[in-house]
Amino acid sequence: MLNGAVHRQLDIDLLRTFHLACELGTLRAVAERRHLTLGAVSQQIKRLETLLDRRLLERGRQGVTPTARGLQLQADSRAVVAAHDDLVDRLAAHRVGGVVRLGLPEVYTPRLLDDLLPRLRRAHPELSLQVRTESSGALRRLLDEDALDIAVTVTAATEPQGGVPLWRTRPIWAAGTTAVLAAGDPLPLALHPPDCPYRQLGLNALDAAHRAWAPAFTSASMAAIESAVEAGVAVGILDRSRLTPRMRELTPRDGLPALADCTAVLVESPTTDDTRATPRRIVFDALASARLAGAPEVR
Repeated sequence: MLNGAVHRQLDIDLLRTFHLACELGTLRAVAERRHLTLGAVSQQIKRLETLLDRRLLERGRQGVTPTARGLQLQADSRAVVAAHDDLVDRLAAHRVGGVVRLGLPEVYTPRLLDDLLPRLRRAHPELSLQVRTESSGALRRLLDEDALDIAVTVTAATEPQGGVPLWRTRPIWAAGTTAVLAAGDPLPLALHPPDCPYRQLGLNALDAAHRAWAPAFTSASMAAIESAVEAGVAVGILDRSRLTPRMRELTPRDGLPALADCTAVLVESPTTDDTRATPRRIVFDALASARLAGAPEVR
C-alpha cells in the first residue's frame, strides 16, 4: 500500500487526463481533446505523479509512454473512471431529449455504434439518433447544408483544420488472392465515388508514379467494392483493417506507390440551433472520447 494512502484521494479528472495521455501518446493531443492548455495538462500529470509518489509517464521527443507503474495504474483505474462517469450520467441526467442527426462512413459505423449507442441509452434514454452513412465528401456537404448535426469524416490531411482528430486510418492497395496483374496493362480499379478521400489519394499517387489505371468497377457501397476485390475483378483502396482472407495487400514491390495515412475527424455543422445544442453536445462529447479497436491513435 502507498504510504499515507488513507489520506489520499484520486481525482477522477487527473485520471482522465492520464488515460488520454496513455492512449494519444502526446500531451499536446490530450490538450486538444480536453480543451485545455498544454501547461494545464502537464500540471495535471505532475500532480498525479506527486500524489502517487511515482513516475507514471516517460517523456521523450516523440511524446509520452506509460512506465510499468503507469501501465498498472491505467489497467487498474479504467473501470473506476468508467463507473464514475456512468454514475454521474445517471444521477445528473435531466432527461435530455431530442434528435441528433449523425453522419458516419459506412466502414466505421458498426464499431462506433456498438460503443456509442449503449452509453447514450443508459445516460439519456430520451435522446434519439438519426444515423446516415455516406462517403466523407458527401458527409461534409450535408454538414454545410445543415442536413446533419455531427459527422465523422476521413481526410487525407495529417493535420486537419477544424474538428477533433480521432484516429489514423491506413489506406492500402488490395487485390484478390488469385488476381494476376500484368505489369504493362492499366491497373483495373474498384473505385468509390469522386468525393471519397481514398479514391483521390490513390489516383493522385498513381498519377505521380506515372502508373496507368482504368476504372473496372465503381460503387458507393463498401461491401460491393470489397466483393469486387475478393473476386479478382479489380484492385481497391481499402482501410487495412478491411483486408479479408480472400485479399492480399499490394505494396511498392508489386509496382504500386505507397499510400499515406489519413485522419478520421469529428466535425459539427456550422449552423447554430439552440434547440439542438444540448443533445448535439452530448453526442459530440461521447464520440470525441470514442476509441476504435485496432485503429492507430493520432500522434
